[in-house]
Amino acid sequence: LLVLVCTPIYTLFHYQASFNEIQSSSSGPPYLKAWSQSSSRGKDTNVMSSKRRARALKDATNTLRCLTIPGYYTTIRCSDGTEPMKVPVTRKYEQHAFCTGDLAAQDGESKCLVYSFGINGNTEWEAKMSKEFDCDVFAFDPTSKFSESVAPGVTFHQLGLQGAGVDVSKTHSVSYDALDPSTLKTLGEIIKLMKHEGRKIDILRLDCEGCEWGVLKQLACSGESQLVKQLMVEMHFQKNLGLATDDDVLIAADAITCLEDERWMIVSMEKSGCGPKDASYVDSALKFIRDAYHLQYITMRRLPEEYRLSWELFGEFVKGDSVQLIYFAENYGKHGTDVSKWPEDLKKVYEDLGKRKVEVQKIYQPLYGDMHMPEYKTYEELSLKQVQV
Repeated sequence: LLVLVCTPIYTLFHYQASFNEIQSSSSGPPYLKAWSQSSSRGKDTNVMSSKRRARALKDATNTLRCLTIPGYYTTIRCSDGTEPMKVPVTRKYEQHAFCTGDLAAQDGESKCLVYSFGINGNTEWEAKMSKEFDCDVFAFDPTSKFSESVAPGVTFHQLGLQGAGVDVSKTHSVSYDALDPSTLKTLGEIIKLMKHEGRKIDILRLDCEGCEWGVLKQLACSGESQLVKQLMVEMHFQKNLGLATDDDVLIAADAITCLEDERWMIVSMEKSGCGPKDASYVDSALKFIRDAYHLQYITMRRLPEEYRLSWELFGEFVKGDSVQLIYFAENYGKHGTDVSKWPEDLKKVYEDLGKRKVEVQKIYQPLYGDMHMPEYKTYEELSLKQVQV
């Protein structure tokens, strides 16, 4: 079932249908509003009927399940073809792979620009980004107090990040609830405060305890994600770290769907874990997390406009050889595994499909490839309900 749900064919028709509907009606991202009730009936357009809400939540959990299982969401190579690398720091759980070769100066800029949100009292990674890559590094955290010159090459601001709008501003850790709301800004507001208008952010790093969902939704669904070259995100799925309600799950699915529509692909995916006290989830989240303490770090970059999407290439292969594929599927396995003993017509189809596959891979392989998953480990499976108790 997962394979059927997560295949490029499903992605192509499901996502494109959703976005065609959304873009034509200007009603917002897919899950939270796509199946809302009509305002012509005198009802709130943001309130779904129970049936439509159940459908939206089911589709949302499928989307997030495809994200959390390695290999289902589309992956991409670094622009220079190299493997993503980590900057070594003392706290190894804060080492995350990214495309270091993509930090080379472009667009007339003399230095790369890094925004890091959620430093949690530690700026070792940020300082190394300044030292090793000569980047302009800006660190932000509304829960930390440092001087502006917090480390060599690193400028600190006691600000936090949030998405614009009521529905996307609430996905954050419970620790954010006590903060002065004026310390939480959208990315656009912070860019203006830093006087970085017209300059792209080479790396936007988010470790902001759940704020990532609202922020990613706003960036991707509004098109503002084009201001960023690489996203490094710690994704939280726990109740008190961002996904406290089913509405939050819908927001998270909106974010991922819009990221895919904006051509953001995964470069690196690493699994981690939260502490036992945080291992509590809404029921809908239990359908897509992979273990009792599921956290994951994802690095993404945008597919250049001149390249076709992976499912477009897959569609080209299927469309060009649909008759042969159907014939092969119906006859494969009837004559054993020894190709030399197959009927001539079946061998001919097999050879033609093989040639076609090579042709498509000439385009496909240089750009896409196996996802980089350094030290990816499967955690011990525990009863989620037991952990919650």
